[in-house]
Amino acid sequence: MLPNFLIIGAARSGTTTLYNRLQGHPDIYLPASKRPEPHFFLKGAELGRGLRYYEERYFSRWSGQKAVGEASTSYVFGADVPQRIRASLPDVKLICLLRNPVERAFSGYWHTVASGLETLSFEDAIAREGARKTQLAGTALGEIAPFAYVERGLYHEQLLRWLRVFERSALKIVLFDDLIGQPEAMLHDIVRFLGVPPQALPSRELEKENMSVPDGIRISKKTRELLIERFRDDVTALEALLGRDLRHWLAAEGADKE
Repeated sequence: MLPNFLIIGAARSGTTTLYNRLQGHPDIYLPASKRPEPHFFLKGAELGRGLRYYEERYFSRWSGQKAVGEASTSYVFGADVPQRIRASLPDVKLICLLRNPVERAFSGYWHTVASGLETLSFEDAIAREGARKTQLAGTALGEIAPFAYVERGLYHEQLLRWLRVFERSALKIVLFDDLIGQPEAMLHDIVRFLGVPPQALPSRELEKENMSVPDGIRISKKTRELLIERFRDDVTALEALLGRDLRHWLAAEGADKE
């Protein structure tokens, strides 16, 4: 059994909580553990092992559930991933969670610090993002782009790649803000999108799950302003694409919950 839905990202945007909640539905199958994420359609070496390997590794315990999926938060960002998925899973449904890109960048940075990969300050990491991408090009580490804190937040640019390959109806876009503010309504909406009946799912504390930013640590005002300007045009374009007011993402003060 191959998946008929994928949670494609974005990283640090509530995907772990969504995954764990959906696992509580009797007609939804997800691999027992979200980690390590498959990244099958991102990593060339994994893709080269073939769909049989993918099926046996991640879906061998499927027991008849209607909705079958996996989550790899790298997918939304990978330039070649939409075409790869379309070629193998043409009718797949896609779920994409989007978070304030400023907060997502900061959370992504601290997640990479915790993994032991990141040694620079947040400010230095942002300043050197382009140079590091060039240095890592063509390597296995470059393929997963761990230091792309800003580039991963250019959601409109990324979504356009998917919409060139998939119909808009195949893509369910969920805002982190809504998942926090209206968790049950959003979960029922997602479950309906997957074609299974809504039902009560085990609750999770969204703002406490998979936290990465240490308590009391905040983005400096100067850095926040720099990031706001970096994301402004993309956020404006995303507003038009989604028909949503996202001006609060560009506010000089305030932040969502980690």
